[in-house]
Amino acid sequence: MLRLDVRRVLDGVPWWPVRAEFRFDVGSPMVVSVTLTPWHGAGVTWRIGRDLLYQGLYAESGEGDVQAWPMRSEEGDTAWLLLESGSNGAVFELPAPLLGSWLEATYERVSVEEETADLDWDVFLDGPLDR
Repeated sequence: MLRLDVRRVLDGVPWWPVRAEFRFDVGSPMVVSVTLTPWHGAGVTWRIGRDLLYQGLYAESGEGDVQAWPMRSEEGDTAWLLLESGSNGAVFELPAPLLGSWLEATYERVSVEEETADLDWDVFLDGPLDR
């Protein structure tokens, strides 16, 4: 688990503090759970593709509701994470070096090549293909 203080971007300026808790489960290695909790209020959990998050530290990544891309700030390298649901959305500034190190450690635990080794493709595709 990784806990970070991140900032919500409002009007193009990162300034609203938010607590972010990143979790990795070796049983579901393609996904990272991120719980975002403002200092006053309830948190919300998103499940984001691990590869999308990692690639977003270095280049534009993702489409639609979840996107990430690198940014430079006065404090150093950051990444911005866009999360949208319906008509609501938010952008968060993430400290790229800390998140990158944590994600690299998850790849040491379960490599990209091993991610789908235990995936039952018949069960996985059963719902989307309406068999």
